[in-house]
Amino acid sequence: MKRNTWLLILASVAVALWILIPNLPGEKKKADGATLSRKYCVSCHEYPDPSLLQRDIWVNGVLPEMGLRLGIGDKNTLLNRMPLKQFAHLAKLGIYPDTPLIPIQDWLSIFAYYRDHSPVERPAQPKKDPVNHGGDLFSQTLIAADPDDNGQTTMVRFIPDRGEVWLGSRFATLQTYGLNGVRKLKFHTPSPVVDAIEQKEPILLSIGNMLPNEDRNGRLYSMNDTGGHPILLADSLHRPVQVVRADLNKDGREDLVIAEFGFETGQVRMIDGRSGVTSILSQQPGPRNIILRDEDKDGLPDLYILFAQAREQVSFFHNEGGGKFKEKVLLRFPPVYGSSYMDMADMNGDGLVDLILANGDNADYSLSLKAYHGVRIYLNNGKGGYEEKWFYPAYGATKAIAGDFDGDGDQDMAMIAFFSEAGMGGSFIYFENLGGMRFKPWDMKVPDGLWLVMESGDMDKDGDLDLILGNFQFGPDSIARPTRHIQALILKNQAKR
Repeated sequence: MKRNTWLLILASVAVALWILIPNLPGEKKKADGATLSRKYCVSCHEYPDPSLLQRDIWVNGVLPEMGLRLGIGDKNTLLNRMPLKQFAHLAKLGIYPDTPLIPIQDWLSIFAYYRDHSPVERPAQPKKDPVNHGGDLFSQTLIAADPDDNGQTTMVRFIPDRGEVWLGSRFATLQTYGLNGVRKLKFHTPSPVVDAIEQKEPILLSIGNMLPNEDRNGRLYSMNDTGGHPILLADSLHRPVQVVRADLNKDGREDLVIAEFGFETGQVRMIDGRSGVTSILSQQPGPRNIILRDEDKDGLPDLYILFAQAREQVSFFHNEGGGKFKEKVLLRFPPVYGSSYMDMADMNGDGLVDLILANGDNADYSLSLKAYHGVRIYLNNGKGGYEEKWFYPAYGATKAIAGDFDGDGDQDMAMIAFFSEAGMGGSFIYFENLGGMRFKPWDMKVPDGLWLVMESGDMDKDGDLDLILGNFQFGPDSIARPTRHIQALILKNQAKR
């Protein structure tokens, strides 16, 4: 047996003994765990306070994983949860090093600090306004899955000019429906479609393998209305989740920006619309969504990007022309926050565009109901900064969209929560803007689905905003939901009736 293997085993035993055996009386600690945790943790991401998770999750989930990333512990245990190919690739990248990156004693002090200063029980959710039941702002049209399938919807999209609804599926199909919920077409795609740009021959973005991986098998391509005449626009994309289009360099041709969420690696890619040349705007993994805004009114679209994964943050990419961008980090969050989606709108009527964030992703090493999950509004202070001014706790919040849904001139919000608590409601909430940064939550009698995707738009061109929700039945929680065979739910706005 190789010497390194023995070292890894001994390190694992040392961690286990530290957990199980109390500190001996009079033992002199070499370093303070709190100080060491701040020293080492912030070198990779925003500092996670021990209070963010209960003790058993720190001890049995997050900390062992962090130890492996520091070269401490038996990384061969990773083969229990990932294929050998992925394991070898991550090892090659240095994600799981062979030798410790910090002194073992320092790691044991950090481990003990989190073990001893984290809550035993799950922290309770902060007090919040109770959800109001009922409401008649939206009528509902259900789109059912095929008889032998569960709803596993990866994209929902209104196409008003065609009078259609488009649905992408984990089963690698794209389906088109009329506004009455009757299906028109169904055809196969290279992999699940997660985004689309409507044009004569639509541009479709396929994610490749949806599960966490380092494969690069996502594609951007165009197809005609029946799935024929495919033209490949970009290949070898790393779990892409969004594509936006704009003339970013003022050369008269629209360019493409793709958020490649990835896994341990990822990036933001720009494809020049004239030359086809690719440039990388960021190599940070986890870009979740991109918003285009010409912030300084110079005719060059700037980018706001929400990043998830370990370094959760909101970044502003200032367009300096010629395909060059300068990044400024606006907000940072601890790596367990679960940042899921960002929107922008003037939420307090002061003429400044604010940030709306939903955080509730729970598909990581700390699967639990988290008190800090929910929807937050960060008001624009007019000086290039944003300050949190409103928070509504919501377990598993996945996406929040702003819009004047009730037609009274201010910005309301609609929220979905994929990781909501089964049977307790909260999978969809509509927030009615009452003014003065007060919002009234409604459930609108929406079924308790596993809503993963949501879009808004004037579906029927009657002057108000409609919504469509996509259901993704996956994992053990899906068994407890009565909505297994729903693909999507159209919420038609009745404000103009």
